[in-house]
Amino acid sequence: MRNCILLFIVLMLGSSVFAQRDDIVLTKEKKEYAFNSIKELRDGAMVVRLKTNHRRIQIIERSLRNPNLKKGQRKRQEAILEGTLKTRNQFNEAIGTMFLDSFSFCPVYVMYDTCSSALNKGVREGLFLGRDNKIDPTIKIKEANIFIVNYKKSGAEFPYDVLKVRKLKEKLDDPFPYYVSLRESWVNQINTPRASRAVLHLNRKFYSFYRRSLEYDKKLEERAARNAANETTAPAKSEG
Repeated sequence: MRNCILLFIVLMLGSSVFAQRDDIVLTKEKKEYAFNSIKELRDGAMVVRLKTNHRRIQIIERSLRNPNLKKGQRKRQEAILEGTLKTRNQFNEAIGTMFLDSFSFCPVYVMYDTCSSALNKGVREGLFLGRDNKIDPTIKIKEANIFIVNYKKSGAEFPYDVLKVRKLKEKLDDPFPYYVSLRESWVNQINTPRASRAVLHLNRKFYSFYRRSLEYDKKLEERAARNAANETTAPAKSEG
């Protein structure tokens, strides 16, 4: 009985050690993936994806095309459409301007979310907006590594509104600094510097994490050099 208990304890300790080692490896892999990602972003491009509220607007426009719509209903629907477009345009202009003016970590491009499918399929021109918020056919992405940032309302993933960053076809996770809080009210009151500070904060987080990635690379190089030196001196000592 005693031997069975000891065997059980040994097995439990062993499984715990292996689980811890798996966690260590996973953490290291996540860290190295994040460091590689920030270096890709540094040499790549950030695409600011603006929401068009396309489906909502389509529904309102479809309703307005109904010939049987009463005068009062039509007036309300027209007011809703006008308000939706105005709010969307002001919000998008503010977000785009904040990145174009305040983000310096890598080149910035601005596009509407309706162009996402084309971007994913490899289209690199004819999608992006100029300062006048209209598509400029002369703007072309030359960078190979593309990251996307968009405004995301609070929900299951975040209890607050955020600017969230991802790769074009992959999600990002900690320890990569892939989000920063940004309330919609801050953007609607764009004359205050609060919203702009969110973009500046994201910019600073990227620079800081990029420096950490370079420091990590330096440590790996130094460790490799020490190991190589030890391997060189080991035979000499054994011969002596």
